Amino acid sequence: MQIDKITHTLAGAAIAAALLPWGVVPALLAVIVAAVGKEVWDAQGHGTPDKWDAIATVAGGVLMIGWLELCKTF
Repeated sequence: MQIDKITHTLAGAAIAAALLPWGVVPALLAVIVAAVGKEVWDAQGHGTPDKWDAIATVAGGVLMIGWLELCKTF
């Protein structure tokens, strides 16, 4: 996996973990907004837009939410 995708995955996980105390939906929405927003920013000439970056960001958020929700059951 490319370092760029790892960074996006970790960013999504961090956003999700920070916002999960407010609920799953707000955390997931924040991750999606951040992922899409970053790619829109890149598309405006500030980087290279890549849909796989957005997917990696959301995947990191989903994995973190799943993990933390699972940990609450123990």
